[in-house]
Amino acid sequence: MKKPQDSKKDESRRDKNVKSPLLKEKLTPEEVWKNAAILLGTKKKETVPKSTQGIKSFDFGDVCIEIEKVNRERISLHGSGHEDGVRRFYEIETSNSLVHIPNFRDLEKNYTPRTPVETPSFFPKVALYVFESQDIFKKLDIDTLFFIFYSQLGTIQQYYAAVQLKTYSWRFHTKYFTWFQRLDEPKLITADYERGDFLFFDYDVTWSFMKKSDFTFEYKYLECSEW
Repeated sequence: MKKPQDSKKDESRRDKNVKSPLLKEKLTPEEVWKNAAILLGTKKKETVPKSTQGIKSFDFGDVCIEIEKVNRERISLHGSGHEDGVRRFYEIETSNSLVHIPNFRDLEKNYTPRTPVETPSFFPKVALYVFESQDIFKKLDIDTLFFIFYSQLGTIQQYYAAVQLKTYSWRFHTKYFTWFQRLDEPKLITADYERGDFLFFDYDVTWSFMKKSDFTFEYKYLECSEW
């Protein structure tokens, strides 16, 4: 028979072994910026292990035989002779396939430039489709990303540029409409702001990188949405 003290010890052990569920809490601006350098430094390319286990091979021989069987049956329905049936069969197949050809004019996008200018007839009239893909922005340098961000307002290209700038630990100040980056660890960090030396991009006057010493960055102006 267990003593009361022993039962209490068992309950305490069970309580220690029980893991409380993890709560997904929203990060504060301070935590977002604090983890930026860590995430950037530890980011590695994910490698997909080359494993062929579990992959089943499929024999298409039976499928090809069935297709040939169906084709022969359909050929026999067109004409008494074999050659006439084959010719008629492929005429119908070709005609049916042409019905589903897309109209490439409908695929062309109506592009209206922001600042229309007269250009020679051989000059392209639409923007390059490559800039509609986010992958191309990973190959652009910082200066180009800033140019796209400040010149293509309200476009998907501005969004892609902002996403890429954030991967380089740049943070956007919503009040000054300016991108900042830490030069060193902040001298002071509170729940509402941090103070230290920053690098910022002067887009309005010099179009260059400038240093701002002893700058107070208030977190309420930090753009911390998950782009």
